[in-house]
Amino acid sequence: MARDDVKARILQASKVVFSRQGYKATTVADILAEAEIARGTFYRYFTNKRHAFYELVSELFKGIYETSKCMLPTGGNLTLSNRIEDSFTQSYRLFVENRGVLLTYLREGLVSDPGLYALWDDFDRKMTALFAEVLERGLESGEFREVDNDLVSRAMLMLFLQVPYRDIMMGQRAEIDVEAMAGQMVSFVLDGLTRRESPASV
Repeated sequence: MARDDVKARILQASKVVFSRQGYKATTVADILAEAEIARGTFYRYFTNKRHAFYELVSELFKGIYETSKCMLPTGGNLTLSNRIEDSFTQSYRLFVENRGVLLTYLREGLVSDPGLYALWDDFDRKMTALFAEVLERGLESGEFREVDNDLVSRAMLMLFLQVPYRDIMMGQRAEIDVEAMAGQMVSFVLDGLTRRESPASV
């Protein structure tokens, strides 16, 4: 088996075990049993269970960030609304697919390990800066009105994170329609709540 395939197998097994048992209760032996590999194989790739967990969370945050960059214009034909909705949809899929790891991270890793907390701090700063850039680009293109970028970018990030936290990670919805969820969030962000009269009726 190729080296990358072995590492991916270990990470997938780690994801399953951490999601099922939590961070503190998981041992390297649990991961070995799930992955059906020898102890020496595990230690060729990871120094301990924390290393495996750190990489899982790090790659997840990186994936959400890279997906979120789809909000920025790239010269294609997608409208701003389409770009943001597509980005939110893909991000919410990542939240669904990694629900157990994220819950374990929030419940145990985030508060107990400064190194694991640093992952969140870095992710928060990058995402806030990304939302600020989206607002700036939207202003330049005439699609957005002028706002306090620092304040509104933080508000957008909180909205972006709060919905998956409550409806996806905490399991308050039996079935998750990520496309519909993303559409509602984008509609709220771009249109707000005020009913707008059509020009003909003014």
